Order: sequence, then C-alpha cells, then structure tokens
Amino acid sequence: MLQFLPDSPRWLLLRDRHEEAHEALRRYLGTNLDRNDPIVLNELASISGALAIERKTRINFKDVILRKDRSGHLKRMLLGCGTQFMQQFGGINGLNYYFPTILENALGMSELMARILTGCNATSYAISSAMAFWLIDRVGRRSLMMNGAFWQFFAYVMVAISVALLSHAPSQWGAVAITFLFFYYAIFGFSWGMVPWVYQAEVNSLQGRVPGAAAATATNWLFGFVCTQFTPVAIKNIGYRFYIIFACFNLAFIPIVYFLYPETANRTLEDLDDYFDKDSGNPTIIPISSKAAKRKQRPIEAIEAEQRRIAAAMNDGVAKSATTMTHVEEVSK
Repeated sequence: MLQFLPDSPRWLLLRDRHEEAHEALRRYLGTNLDRNDPIVLNELASISGALAIERKTRINFKDVILRKDRSGHLKRMLLGCGTQFMQQFGGINGLNYYFPTILENALGMSELMARILTGCNATSYAISSAMAFWLIDRVGRRSLMMNGAFWQFFAYVMVAISVALLSHAPSQWGAVAITFLFFYYAIFGFSWGMVPWVYQAEVNSLQGRVPGAAAATATNWLFGFVCTQFTPVAIKNIGYRFYIIFACFNLAFIPIVYFLYPETANRTLEDLDDYFDKDSGNPTIIPISSKAAKRKQRPIEAIEAEQRRIAAAMNDGVAKSATTMTHVEEVSK
C-alpha cells in the first residue's frame, strides 16, 4: 500500500521538486482547490519560508547531543522517548504477555475461562483503540495522556484492592478485578495505546524525525522487555503490591505530562520549530499560565508567525522575479 501514498510536500520542497510539491499540497488541502488558490499558495509560501530557515541552520548529531542547535532537537527526541517509556511503565505489557496466566494463577480462573476472557478483552481493546482515531484530534494529545494516566491509575488501584481481598470472597473480588482489568485495557486503547506513536512523530523536526523515531521505538522495546521480565517474578513474590507499582507510575505521569509536554494537536511542523527555537523564550517547564502550550487550538502566536513567513517568502519570490526580469532585459539589450 505504501507505493500509493503521495510524497510529503515538505519533503518534495526539501529536494527542490517544486512543481510536484505544489501539486501534492493542492491535493492534500482539497481536490476542489485550484493550484493558484490563495490557500494553496500561502501554505506553500509558509513551508518554503520555514525550509529556508532550516537550510541556514543545519545541524549535525554532535551539535544535537551538546545542545548547540537552535531547534531543541535533543529535548524533542527525549520527549518522544518519554512517551514510549510512560506507555510501557503504564503497565500494558506487564498484563499483555501474561493476561491468561494472571487470570488462572492470580484470580483462580479455569484455563478455558481464561482463554474466553482473553478473547473478550482483545475484542474490547480493539474497539477502544479504534475510538482513538476519533478522539485524538478532538481532545488533544495532552488531555488524552493525562486523563488516560489517571484512569489507568484508578484501574490498577482497584485491581490491587481486589487481589488483596481475594481470599475473603474469591468469586466476588475476582469479578471486580477482571472488570477493572478490562477497564484498564479500554482506557489504554484510546489514550496511551495511540498517543505516544503520534506524539513522537509530531514533536520531532523534519531533520530529527528519523533519529527521533528510531530512539523512541528503541525505548519502547527496551522498557517493554524490562516490564515483561519482572512481571512474573513480581506477581509471584509481592502479589497485589505488583499492581500498586504501576498505579504509582501512572499517577506520576500526570504532572510529568502537564509540565513537560506541549500540545502538538493542530500544530504544523513550522509551529513546533518556532516553539522549540532557543530564541523563543519558552521555558523547559510549561507554566500553569501558558495557554499556547496547553490548548489543542492552534495558538494565535503560531498563526502570526506563519503570516510573517508567508510575507517573507512572498517578498523573496518577488525579489527573485525582479532580478530575473532585469537579467532578461539586459540580455535582450
């Protein structure tokens, strides 16, 4: 299917394939738009202006590590890796790989019932994951991560309580534990299951997207491995306290997201480049009063910056046209 996907207008402009970029952008913005529609031309000018700035400030990997670049590539990469770390230590793979075993050994289910419940849980998880496509732009990345972490915390607390009281009334507390395990999966499906993969792609610049994606994916697999290794040992040795560990992690993720993670919904790559620029004045810790970094609507500052880029690109285009015309006139003389 990938061969049928169009190239990014930004990528095409980066390789000086302007006509193809123009057409790709027109198709992206709407097939009913003409190539010379102001919407298309303004967006093209905005992207061209941002790329011109990027070309003047190219960086290498050493500069990124030493934090000498202008665009905060290291911070952006770490934010992407952080979402993957939080996804894993939110507890998903601790349950995913051992769900039938937990149902049998910890909750006393029969092998057949454990398989049936695992299948039902997978169906519920698939449905909740599909909801993410509808929610992620309407609610925003930050809100989904924070609310997801809170409800995952709540689910793990209830599972821990249920497992701790299991010996008093096995069938009743077993049912409560299973209910909240299902609840956890449903919440994870439309929040932390989807958002980290979207966020790490959006937060990195075009230059840093490939290494950023590689680092984030490596983080996911590394800490997924860690979680799956200690899960069976922890369940066997500390019982219900195992679930409290993940509950605490989820609770800790709420302030981490609130104070460190700017919203990326409804932002262009250029908006985020401006936000992370070292001269932007934006602090590492997001202030409580900062609406631009927290709301899902595109900030006024980003719109104004785009208008300035468009104007600069238009002026540059006019200047180049004038130079070309002068050159032609001189040759004709």
